[in-house]
Amino acid sequence: QLSTAQPSPERVPSPEEQEWAGPEALCPGWLEDEAPDGEVPGDSGDPECATHAYERLQSALCQEGLPPTLDCSAEPCTGFGPLDVTVCILGSPTAFLPVLLEGGTRCPGAMVLCLSPTWVSRVPSETSPGAWSLLLSRGVSFKVGGHSALETFAPPRRANYVTGTFAPGDPEGGWVGELARDLDCPTGGSVPLAHRLEDALVTRWVLAARANLPVPPTLAFVLGARGDLPAEPAAPGVRLVRLEDPQGQQSLVQEE
Repeated sequence: QLSTAQPSPERVPSPEEQEWAGPEALCPGWLEDEAPDGEVPGDSGDPECATHAYERLQSALCQEGLPPTLDCSAEPCTGFGPLDVTVCILGSPTAFLPVLLEGGTRCPGAMVLCLSPTWVSRVPSETSPGAWSLLLSRGVSFKVGGHSALETFAPPRRANYVTGTFAPGDPEGGWVGELARDLDCPTGGSVPLAHRLEDALVTRWVLAARANLPVPPTLAFVLGARGDLPAEPAAPGVRLVRLEDPQGQQSLVQEE
């Protein structure tokens, strides 16, 4: 698993080595300040997001000794229908790189990495009223041997499984969470779920109280009601102390 915390110091292949035509090839209309369907926050159309993410992808591929991504976007790919497998990965190119590489080996062309909200659009679902379908007009697909290609899809390719970097604080977290909201296909997570899973107190409470699994002895001080932490059932190993006001409660904290 590659870390997304720090960019790699490794040399990024030159544009000539990447066969990359520049930001316009990555992000059509990148000078325009438009959102796909009004569902994505206004600042998500950052024209540099795709460029930076693409460079990170090339650096990660280089570290693994894999060939750089080929730019095949000049000739749109056609013929994709609703029954074709399209697994869409939104956001960070490094967090899911092992999955993309393995998926490209097992099902060549089915794994498609989306690096920018301008590469996809949300349209009302034809099969699930009130839900949305995610259509990919551009993406990086993965094939056998770690080969990857930047491709355009005409007509847009419909995603039938979506996942991505939903982690709070991730640079891509905002637009990824919006694009993956209320879809008519299965998704591999959500921003609210990521918030819950990253909350150590909630996680330990659920494991101890709901699943009867042992957790490390935990003493937690919380401010306010914290409605997501019910008083019952009790969680073995977890001691919860509610503080209405942190001021003047040093004695209570010391006692606990």
